[in-house]
Order: sequence, then structure tokens, then C-alpha cells
Amino acid sequence: MELEAEDTLENVERVQNAVATKQGYLDYSVQDWACWDDTCRFVEDQNQEYIDVDLQNETLAGIDVNLMLFVNDSGALVYAKSIDIETEEEVPVPAGLLELIEDGTLLMEEEDDEISGFVLLAEGPMFIACHPILSTKYEGPVRGTLIFGRYFDSGLLESFKELTCSSLLMYRVDEEMPPDFLNEYSSVTEVPGRIVVEPLNEERVAGYFELNDIAGGPALIIRADFPRDLYSHGKKTLDYMYFFLLLTGLLTGVGVKLALDRLFVSRLTEIDDFVTKVRAEKDLSKRLELKDNDELFRLSREINGMLNEIDLAEQELQTQEREKKVILDSLNELVVFVDPALNIIWANKAALEHMKMELEEAVGLSQRVAPGISSQAIEHLRLEETFERGEKKAGELSAGDGMVWSIQAVPVTDDAGKIIGILETWRDITESKKAEKLFQEKQIAEAANRTKSEFLANMSHELRTPLNSIIGFSDLLREKVFGGLNEKQLKSVGNISKSGKHLLNLINDILDLSKVEAGKMELKYSEFGLVGKLDSVKSLLAPLASRKNIEIKIDVGRELTSIRADEARFIQVLYNLLDNAIKFSNEKGLVRVEAKKKGEMVEIAVTDTGIGIEEKDQKKLFKPFSQVDSFASKKFQGTGLGLSLVKQIVQLHGGYVWFRSEAGEGSTFAFTLPIKGKKCTVSNDEVQEEEEKD
Repeated sequence: MELEAEDTLENVERVQNAVATKQGYLDYSVQDWACWDDTCRFVEDQNQEYIDVDLQNETLAGIDVNLMLFVNDSGALVYAKSIDIETEEEVPVPAGLLELIEDGTLLMEEEDDEISGFVLLAEGPMFIACHPILSTKYEGPVRGTLIFGRYFDSGLLESFKELTCSSLLMYRVDEEMPPDFLNEYSSVTEVPGRIVVEPLNEERVAGYFELNDIAGGPALIIRADFPRDLYSHGKKTLDYMYFFLLLTGLLTGVGVKLALDRLFVSRLTEIDDFVTKVRAEKDLSKRLELKDNDELFRLSREINGMLNEIDLAEQELQTQEREKKVILDSLNELVVFVDPALNIIWANKAALEHMKMELEEAVGLSQRVAPGISSQAIEHLRLEETFERGEKKAGELSAGDGMVWSIQAVPVTDDAGKIIGILETWRDITESKKAEKLFQEKQIAEAANRTKSEFLANMSHELRTPLNSIIGFSDLLREKVFGGLNEKQLKSVGNISKSGKHLLNLINDILDLSKVEAGKMELKYSEFGLVGKLDSVKSLLAPLASRKNIEIKIDVGRELTSIRADEARFIQVLYNLLDNAIKFSNEKGLVRVEAKKKGEMVEIAVTDTGIGIEEKDQKKLFKPFSQVDSFASKKFQGTGLGLSLVKQIVQLHGGYVWFRSEAGEGSTFAFTLPIKGKKCTVSNDEVQEEEEKD
């Protein structure tokens, strides 16, 4: 039952850690939003842009928050958003929470103020996290208070059940509770942080603990129950022991009766003397020798066998002790065992290396004066209370050298239940803490990137309609459908049409790039002739090439006839590369387009004799809205989206893009696509070759 209680405490602590992790995430989120220049401006001017961009229902659902309340430094509520996380629909802000704002309970006045805990509302219990609104650099003055809330509802409770593999029940202290909760309520709240373990029945055991409200008082009582596997196993073992003792008693009685019946008392005395001698001398090498093939002879043989087994068992125990020491010494964790006076009894190799001493030096040394984090652990975990109450202690300690330790202290008792020492383990969790922070930052960045892509896609759609109207009417005016225009008017109308089409192409590129990043672009595969498509793109760009007297040559391998790909996207890729080659080529230059088969892929390369790209600028290629210095818009028009779209579309097909260039010597941009319209296996030699080219 003691093992069961310890096991239940560990399981309940997992539940507590899950709840604490949820509250910690809410505290981190509200701090991240509150310490933001955009939030500071919003509580002062309530600008609509902040609401449209950052306070959408999907944003609250994405960070798992039911409500956000923005209060200015005067204590006035300037904006409130409350949603149902499951449906992402807006719901009314709880009246009880508004009352707490009006009476100033949730308001922050100083930079270091913060509130974290539960609030019992009519709609249900809620995690609350409040933080003063500061600048992005965490500087004052305080512009107001930002409040985040998350209902502790059935969905969240179910997630805790799945995470901790336990059965959980929760009741509010201000409502009627079942009898078992009422019976344990006073015991749980008697000592803050206490866990009460009580069996529910023969099959289940429960652990009760409280969750406090923002004022530090009890708010919720939670019960986590688990199967009584240890108890059941113990009962079975006890039954077997009873049966074994009963059977042993019966056999002993029969043996005594037979021995007395056959007058073997002298031989029994010999056996008794032998056993007594072995016990006194503790010499397990001795053996009992009796003659006659009777019961006493067989008993002597069994005694000898028992001595053999005891001898082997003792050797095995010694081996286990050595193995245990080797195992403990091999642990990365620091393990220290101290007596009630906090003097070191034993320490493993890692702990000794941390304290920079040998075991002989450490034994008997007070932990209070031991080097390292030993003395800090005593104060942090309050080890004296462990001896007084017999409770396991655990916590995290940040050392002065930047390391973070997870410390656990477990009381060790003798057979009478008296605490004879504490087993401490210190585990370095510095890297895991850093990884946890990086993971959270990665999730936030990914959510922001998705929001950006959706915003660009939506805005592009909204801009295309009026642009098409501008282009259409300007073309009608240029074609003199509504009457004649003079030369200056025709030139102006032509500039309007040309600029509108340029802007429409830019918006289309943005829309395509946003679709790819949002994972919404779908390829429409069809089979088409390769030579015909290359010639058609050449024809489209022929006027641009002729203005600079540039020759375009196309060379296609004989074995290439047709490929299977998205025809429109293929033309878009080739058009972008060929357009760039013409744009950045010198007068009377040469642009060559070569297509050849490479395994199950087709490789298409576009080579020009233009200005080339300096090595320091090459890293900017294939990034959205990025142009190298030599491609500045003062001389060459462009958005910086073309190459980024080329790379994204080629990768969607299962291909890859590479280039080589030297300043003043021209450039070659090439891409590969699967001939059969699916991803093909590329050999390691081919991948290495393309990486070397890149």
C-alpha cells in the first residue's frame, strides 16, 4: 500500500505538471502579446488595423485562448474578444470577469505586476493570466493591462486525461460536491500543495489535489484515479504466503511425527547442532552428512541444497550491489544520499565530479558546505520539511552559471516507517529548457507565416477586380471606342494600361506564391510536346528580344518528345527564366535554351551572355521580393518574385533548380522535372553534382 501511495503521488504529480504547463503557456502567451509596441499603440488609439490583422477569431483559436481583454492605464476596457475555441465563433464576455476589471482586481499598475491562476465564473472555471502592457523592449511606462483567459472545460480536461493516461474528475469548491470530494476537501486544503491519496474500492485508488484562484484560495478540487495494480499484486502475494506457510506447517508436522515415530531424535539433534553452528560461524561452505536413505537423509540433502542456494544468493546480492553501484555511477544525473542531519552518506560518480572530491572526502561532509549546487538545493527544496512530513520534494533550480537543474528529494524509510535519509537526484535540463523555448517560438513563427500567406492571398483577390476594370477601360480608350484622343492622351492612356498590366502580373505572382506557401496550389497534369512549348514561349518573348537584337537558340535532345506536367505552370517557369535572360543580356547577345534527358528527369537550362551575378549577391536569389544590387529597379523592372515562384513550382513537380553565374560573364539557370509527371528517384551522384554546380 505504501508503494501504491508513492506510485499514485507520482501519477498525480504528472497531472499537476500538465495543468501547470497549461497555465505556464498562457502566462508566456500573454507576456509575449503584452510586451509589444503594436499592443501599446492599440490601447492608446484602438486602430482597426491591429484588430483586422492580429485579433481574428482564428488567431485566438490558434493560440488556444478563449478571450483577450485590453484595458488602458485608466482602467477602462478598450477592446474585448471572446470566442468558442471549438467553433471559432464569438461569444459574450463573462460578466463576472468584467466585474473583476471594474473593481481593479485584474489591473496591473507596476511593470513587474502579474496575475496567474483560476477564476470561478458562472460560465465555468477559467485559467487567467494578466500582464502589464509594455514596449517590445519590456520598458514602461505601463500603458494598461492585457488579460488572457482559457476555460477549463471538458475538452481541456479530456486532453489532460489523454496526456497523463488517467481518469480525471473536477469540481468547484463553490458548488455542491460528491461525498468523497467533501470528505477529502478539508484534508487537501489543510496544507497548500498537498496531495491526498485514498482508495476508492478494491479496483481503483484516487489522488485529490486543489487548484487555487488568483487570490491564492482554493478554486477547484481534482481527483485522478488509477487501477490498484500494486495492491492487487500484494494481496495475491500475501495469499500465496499464507498457503505456503500452511503447507510448510503441515509438512513439518508430518516430518516431526515420522521422526518421533522412528526415534530419530538424536539425528534431529545433529541437524539442529549443524544449523546452529552454521548460523554462529556464518560459514556457508560446511555441509551436513547423514547416513541411511530416509527422510532425515533427504532433509540433510535439502539443507545442503539450501546452503548452496543461500551461498549463490549471497554472491548474487554482492554482484547486484556492485552492478547497482556501476549503474548509479554511469548515470549522468547527480545522485546523493544524506542522513537526517543532512550529512552525505553516499554519492555517485557524477555527483562527486560535480563536487570535485572523492567519495572518502564526501562521506560525513555536511551538504550545507559541500561545493556545487548542494547548499542551494537544501534551501530550494526545504529538505528539513521532508524529514518532518515525509513528503517527496521536486523542483527546478537555476544555478549561477546559467545551468538549470531538475531536483528531486525522496525520503527513505526503514521497516518501522522511520525516515533514515533522503535520496536526492539532480538532472541537468538546461538543453531541454532551451529546446522547449525554441519549439514554442517555432510554432509562433509558423502560425505567423500562415497568417501572412492567407492575408496576401486574400488581398491579391481583392485588388485584381478593380485592376481588371482599369486595364479594360484604358484599353477601350486607347482603341478609341468612345471617341478620338489626341497623341498626348493616347500616350497617357497607354501608360495607364501598361502600368495596370504590370501591377496585375505582380499581384498574380503574389497570389501564386501565397497559394504555394499556404499549400493550396494544385497541379493539373497533362501530356504535351516539349519542342512546341519551348517554341511558343520563344515566340511570346521574340518582340522583347528583337528590341535588343538578341538571338534565342533552342536545342532539344532527340530522345525527348513529350513530358507530363502542369502545362500552364511549365510555361510560367520557362517564361520567367527566359524573360530574365533577355532582360539582363547585353545588346546583340545570345540566349540558349537546352533540354536533355537525365535519367527519368528532363533538364532544361537557360544560358545568357549578360551582366552575371556577383558572388556576394547570389545568396539573395530565389527569395521572395529580393533582388541583387546589379538588378536594381532603377535600370531593370522586377518584383523579385519570379525566381521564387520558379523554385516553388519546380519543387511541387518533384524537381529541383540550380544556377551558376559570374559577374560580367553571364548566367545559367536550370531546372529538372519528372518526365512521367511524378517524383523520380535521383541518385546520390546526381544530387551531389547539382549541389556542386549550385
